[in-house]
Amino acid sequence: MKKIALFFIIFNLFILPSYSFELFKKTPKMEIKSLIKQHNKALSNHDIEKIKTFYDENYKSTDGFNLDDMSKMLEQTYKAYKNIKYQTKIISINTDDNWALVQLKDRTTASVYPTEIKEIKKEKMGKLEGTSVYNMYLKKENDFWKIVQDDILIEQTSLKYGIANKMDMDLIAPYQVKNNEEYDLSLKINKPDDIIALASISREEITYPPQDYKEKFRKIPELGELERVVRANNKNKDEYAVASIGLTKVSVNEAQTKARIEVLGLAYLMKRVNMDKISNLNEVLVENR
Repeated sequence: MKKIALFFIIFNLFILPSYSFELFKKTPKMEIKSLIKQHNKALSNHDIEKIKTFYDENYKSTDGFNLDDMSKMLEQTYKAYKNIKYQTKIISINTDDNWALVQLKDRTTASVYPTEIKEIKKEKMGKLEGTSVYNMYLKKENDFWKIVQDDILIEQTSLKYGIANKMDMDLIAPYQVKNNEEYDLSLKINKPDDIIALASISREEITYPPQDYKEKFRKIPELGELERVVRANNKNKDEYAVASIGLTKVSVNEAQTKARIEVLGLAYLMKRVNMDKISNLNEVLVENR
């Protein structure tokens, strides 16, 4: 009996691990969490070839960028911001058979040393900060999840040099507008009285490669607010609201004969403005009834 009992115990020792493995088999949500972690690691390592493996070959963002466009944009980003870092937080994961919708929040940071800008001393480095909330759509094929599309809901980025890092600035823009609709942009800056701020605010369509826009700089009033009304494009393309800011100080020598203008800081602010595509679709459906 003891031998039989011993064989029974040994037999179950070999069976149970197989049974336990089934209990701890990865769920779709666990697989997707692992993919997001690996994707973020590849981003932080600036490994573009590895990043591309997470995407379907027919990937296309809602802005119209394909995998080749994304690769070129990443290459340019890594060249400009060599120490860029990404932090990703998963907000939610929803799965249905071989499809998944993941909502994420990203935080991006980098330091920039503007040696090419002579007016700003090298030690006055620039700081890049960005946040975005977006939906990622995935499809499972041959036991692997692939990213087939992403849709950015909210996005804002700032790049500040010098004393701009110590100032509160806010570019105010709507999150969503209708096609060809006018909308307001405003820039608020809390600055010392002895600092002169020149700025331009504009909007640009999200395209690759990006288009060149002529900037018109204006002196920001003493109250620290600049406003402009712009018109959205009529091509149903999402846009960026953009502000460029220069911070200067004028000093005069003791003899009051010579003035010196010193550039103390620069800033670039950007906020995403999405087109209200659902409203536009409803209008089209009503017109074609």
